[in-house]
Amino acid sequence: MVNPRNGRLVVLRAREPCPALRGAETAGQVPNGRAYRRAVYRFGSGRPLVEHWSVAGSGHAWSGGSSRGRFTDPKGPDASREMIRFFLRHSLARAIPGARDERSPGPAS
Repeated sequence: MVNPRNGRLVVLRAREPCPALRGAETAGQVPNGRAYRRAVYRFGSGRPLVEHWSVAGSGHAWSGGSSRGRFTDPKGPDASREMIRFFLRHSLARAIPGARDERSPGPAS
């Protein structure tokens, strides 16, 4: 089992260079499944920069995985879906005030 402290330490490391980062926590439960807590950290009302999920009772299993797999927990929230949601909606350049996305070509001429 992974110590839940490990996830909290990752969040603390992300906040070290960004003291203006603020978090809000919500609780939920998968229907007929596990309870979870989700903390979202952002600058003001901007896009989330960091999300931290804690799933009650899942141990070391992959949350939301198929019951046919090893070390998976179909009763937890779908970790794969949530990660894809976060990354598809996230852009570091938009999340950090004053940051520039090096991949974008810049303004059209």
